[in-house]
Amino acid sequence: MDRLIHLALQGKPVAWFSPSNKFMADTWRELRATLAPVTRDKSEQEKRLELMGGGVVDLWSLDSADSGRGRKYAVVVVDEAAMIPSLQEAWQQSIRPTLTDLRGAAWFLSTPKGMNYFKTLFDHGQDPEREDWMSWQMPTSENPYIEPAEIEEARMDLTESAFNQEYLALFVNWEGSVFRRVGEAATAGAMGKPEAGHDYVIGCDWGRSHDYTVFIVLDATARAVVTMDRSNRVDYAIQCDRLKALADQWQPRQIIAEQNSIGQPVIEQLTRDGLRIQPFTTTNASKAQAIEALALALERGDIRILNDPVLVSELVAYQAERLPSGLTRYAAPSGQHDDTVMALAMAWSAVSGQHRLIYAIPDSDIVVKEHAIPDHWPRAYGLDIRWNTAVAIWGARDPQSDVLYLYSEYCGEADPAVHAAAIRARADWIPGVVDPAANGRNAVDGQRLIQLYRNHGLHLGAIDNPLESGILEVGQRMRSGRLKVFASLSKYLEERRLYRRDERDQVVKDRDNLQDATRCLVVGLSRMRTKTVERDVPDLYRGRHGDRSWMA
Repeated sequence: MDRLIHLALQGKPVAWFSPSNKFMADTWRELRATLAPVTRDKSEQEKRLELMGGGVVDLWSLDSADSGRGRKYAVVVVDEAAMIPSLQEAWQQSIRPTLTDLRGAAWFLSTPKGMNYFKTLFDHGQDPEREDWMSWQMPTSENPYIEPAEIEEARMDLTESAFNQEYLALFVNWEGSVFRRVGEAATAGAMGKPEAGHDYVIGCDWGRSHDYTVFIVLDATARAVVTMDRSNRVDYAIQCDRLKALADQWQPRQIIAEQNSIGQPVIEQLTRDGLRIQPFTTTNASKAQAIEALALALERGDIRILNDPVLVSELVAYQAERLPSGLTRYAAPSGQHDDTVMALAMAWSAVSGQHRLIYAIPDSDIVVKEHAIPDHWPRAYGLDIRWNTAVAIWGARDPQSDVLYLYSEYCGEADPAVHAAAIRARADWIPGVVDPAANGRNAVDGQRLIQLYRNHGLHLGAIDNPLESGILEVGQRMRSGRLKVFASLSKYLEERRLYRRDERDQVVKDRDNLQDATRCLVVGLSRMRTKTVERDVPDLYRGRHGDRSWMA
């Protein structure tokens, strides 16, 4: 407020914006009293002071985003900016144009309130590329008039998130928060050269027209970020040169780079230039896998990062959104960036090996104790068969929560008749689903094999089970909490931990039978059935029509 008054006394037009008239009331009373000796005219209705030296002070409520439109100001103050729902619209369409004629300045004051547009403006001030912006965080402890004991009492009374926001001036992601303990991880020191005996990896996220290109160098031995290169609107030839310079300096054992869109030709050029690049194809499944692996590492304290304001703010702001389809989408909030997040996730995937695991989800997230399955839950089993081997996995779906429980497994090498008898022994009314084209079979061989098992009494339905889309469906169920596994399924769990991709991003076809069977089950959920309860037929209705006849 002092700066506002100072410029007004110099004859400049200035303005104060508040979320509402209620927020504005105290400020209006204070300004009116302070400037009373030099006020030439005032309007209570318009909340406007005209000073003797020519200065003007306007107060505006941002109940309407059009407030202040058409005026000219040397400086504006936006108070409690995080509380203004239409802040982006008001700033871009009304307030910012008022500063153009006088080359004015704007101040945004507020306690943080989630990951809204105020957070976006704050990030501008933390971005070294935005030289016309600056931002600061002032925790309550900086106020010399508040006793430290009062702050500690508040810490005891509030949740961690509430205390971080209200007293530490931190931006808290109240909805869909992905990364935790980011501040605790931001302890790594930047390094200018590699350390003897250490291995390094580089994660690369290519920028488009409005995004940033980010290279993150991660010490695989110390599990710490050592340097980061971030650039915007730089020619791709220069980006390649910068990456090659980093590779020459750090001699990474692996470089993982985004392959999608513009990434493919850039990777091809770098490969021709002699760099060994591991492409990272960004899909819903691969992105979720990399993000979840990084989130787990941060929460466990397995990785340290630079205390870089852009990197920290992007991690804190990152969100998970549950879509109507039940899938989970990971992304930065609208209008913000996630380039450093993706570069870090790719680098970490090289260190942890998670970029090769197909289901990078901890057992603790999906394993449950065995429990009785209600009769009204529909059931089915997925089957993966070869000529002399067969595996099956049984599932039951809770119709209320749509959670699929894997509750039994079978693995064996024997004749089809033996397999069929073992499967029927679990419950011969439960239907099975199988992919005729699995394991590289042609359609004719697949149907012949299925018919062989049908002849031995199995109720099998044939489904189309494409590999990648099936993996995506299973992974989405795991990530959304809609697939649980009984702890007794040791073979399935062991197989899942080894289920991975090779260097060419292809699924490794080794000890994956139960994973194939699970994909069949998930893709074929519509074929699930509940057990039919046979009603006793009274003797008086049994007659010449036979025991299976019913008369009503």
